[in-house]
Amino acid sequence: MNQNNRILVRQRIALLIAILVFGSITASAQSNVFNLADFDPVGDGVADDGPAFQRALDALADAGGGTLLVPAGRYLITTPVIKDFSALNGGTVIIQGVPSTKMPAPPTAGGEELARSLDLQSEIFPATGFTQSALTLTNLKSLTVEHLAFTGKETTVTDAFITLNMSDIVKATVYHCEFYGISTFGLVAGLGGGNLIRATRSDLSIQQTIVLGSTANSGAYAPIVENVEWHGFQISNSIFIDYGLRSFFGKMGLGAPLSWINLAAVAPRTLESSRREVVIRDTFFDEGGWIGITATPHRWQFPIDPIDLIYISGLKMNVSNLGTAGHQFFDVSNVLIENSHYGWSKNTGAAIDVYRGKHTILDRLTCIEEADRIRVDARTERLTVINSEFGGLDSLAQTTTVLETAANDDPVQFVRQQFLSLTGKQPEPAAHFYWADLLIRCGSDRDCLDNQHAELQEYLKSNPQTVFAFGGTVTDENSAPVHGIKVTLTGSHSASGLTDAQGKFQFLGLPTSGVYTVTVNNQHYTFSTISHSVERPARDVSVAFSGRLNRYTIAGRITKADGTGASGVNVQLAQTPTSMTTTDADGNYSFADLAAGQNYTVVPSVKDFLFFPTKTTLLELSSSRTANFAMRLTPELLLVENSENALVLGSTTFLAQPLSISDFLGYGKDGINRVMIFARNLEGLNDPSLFTVVAEDSAGQTYPLEIEFIGDVPLQTWLKQVNVKLAPELSGKCVRLRLSSGDFTSNTARICLAGQ
Repeated sequence: MNQNNRILVRQRIALLIAILVFGSITASAQSNVFNLADFDPVGDGVADDGPAFQRALDALADAGGGTLLVPAGRYLITTPVIKDFSALNGGTVIIQGVPSTKMPAPPTAGGEELARSLDLQSEIFPATGFTQSALTLTNLKSLTVEHLAFTGKETTVTDAFITLNMSDIVKATVYHCEFYGISTFGLVAGLGGGNLIRATRSDLSIQQTIVLGSTANSGAYAPIVENVEWHGFQISNSIFIDYGLRSFFGKMGLGAPLSWINLAAVAPRTLESSRREVVIRDTFFDEGGWIGITATPHRWQFPIDPIDLIYISGLKMNVSNLGTAGHQFFDVSNVLIENSHYGWSKNTGAAIDVYRGKHTILDRLTCIEEADRIRVDARTERLTVINSEFGGLDSLAQTTTVLETAANDDPVQFVRQQFLSLTGKQPEPAAHFYWADLLIRCGSDRDCLDNQHAELQEYLKSNPQTVFAFGGTVTDENSAPVHGIKVTLTGSHSASGLTDAQGKFQFLGLPTSGVYTVTVNNQHYTFSTISHSVERPARDVSVAFSGRLNRYTIAGRITKADGTGASGVNVQLAQTPTSMTTTDADGNYSFADLAAGQNYTVVPSVKDFLFFPTKTTLLELSSSRTANFAMRLTPELLLVENSENALVLGSTTFLAQPLSISDFLGYGKDGINRVMIFARNLEGLNDPSLFTVVAEDSAGQTYPLEIEFIGDVPLQTWLKQVNVKLAPELSGKCVRLRLSSGDFTSNTARICLAGQ
């Protein structure tokens, strides 16, 4: 059996172990299993294996997705690996190294346990440099990267701009991976500083993963893990620590990252994905980050859309020694941190900083040593600190509450225990916050507390779903579906969207612990009922709205030059179908009973007349509107009687045609003659910039001519003199002139020019 076959057999066995032990390979991915060994990698950590990964991923995409097994080996990537899976139109990809049963230590373990390796045999060395990412994977329904070690070179300042770069992936998972001694000080315009992991427009989950001795560029606001335009983020049972136990301890000496994890601006919300939630469980963070965890939606120049919830449970953190904070959260609506520890630090500003929030709940926290302060700004509505140890509380929140309770009266822990005892499960983050918030707002009101306790128990006994869908339909007075109606969700969660072509809408993934109201808000319909509310549903909810389309009138008046009404003018209303009417004796017209929300264009017309404006367009009609027009005779160039020839004179000689191009009597430095042509029906218009004059020869060639003056002919106010500069190309030609402005064009008038 050759070496490649031995590797393939070993990987098939490893795949079976992964399925049985970890359950990490989904049914959709099992049908196509590829092995990197079949794509000619070297695996010695010296030769470039980027092309081998590229070939393997290309084959995986051609097969419609599946699993790529990475054998034991050391794989150097100097050629960036980039794969866009959009041709799959959604799909599942798993990149799996050799599984290891060694898991990260618990966050309460000692330093050596926390820093120990996961003993992963499939090791990737990112080496793409300052501006290029090692692995870039995009456009998938599901991506899992598991059982892989990513290792930097000891002497390299930037191993890769981004080591693992993922975007537009509905669910991206990094499971049981190790990142060791990787540094990125890269900077790319529009992308900021580099990271070890970046997820863009994705829902990212990191589980059972360790990051040892790795760093990024805080000067470029770069964290180790960056979430950009994100849908969701979860991390559990993972470790971020300044050093490791290999031959080189790491690269934190090069500089600190902004944070271990950053939550940048959230993705635009949709009906299908409207909630933006962060969950951090049972994870350890060392002090090496400039700040431990940051939420900075404002730094990526997107409109600020607050994060719905940051939920932290079972966290242990050695807080930064750089005078900053353990957490710094901007624009997070709700925060719940429980059963967590902040300490070790000798120089920091605070364990937790909160800015511009709604309600932050801190329960059973230990904030000690120099990490013993909690800071909340004046733009935060509520802060509640329960049964926690801390040295200082700098809270400018509108309401600040500090509670010391008996164990059974702790609202956060009461909710947890009720979930465990009545459902056998930990509370979901949104439910945990919702019920704890209700209990906190009761204060010391015993009746309120008893009532909320009873409602919580009743809710849990109903065996509720974790999430539900709140949807419905919108129809008109004829029971026909109405698309494009704005539907707004308020209450425990806020979102909005539009009805589809079938008049349907559906907000998905809403926590059942909550109160929600759906409201239809459209200026074009009148609804008998504009909202429906539900409180803590235990199943999906569907509601119906029926509305009557509003109807309006477009009317106006058409006037002559003297201000009197113009009767008998045809007025067209461009719509489907087109409507037509005529003005009455005083120039008035109207179109009644027009459907709201449509676009309408009003166009008047009558022979030999122009209209100002030429037409009026009204977009998305939402009220009765007025559209007035002024009517003028069409401008006309004067002709010599009984001919097609223009009445034209040389501007200096006052001679009739044929005219000389250069007969200017020395009055112009450019040596070009000017001519005067005459036009009527231009009353009140004396601005040359409003008009153009074009000459056209017998071959159809056109010549734009410069207008230098328009003015009244003395004692003949009905007549305009138009001075035009001739073009040298017209020498010896007879051409036709036409005067234009906006949507009108005059008659044509012939002039002949003598040759030079």
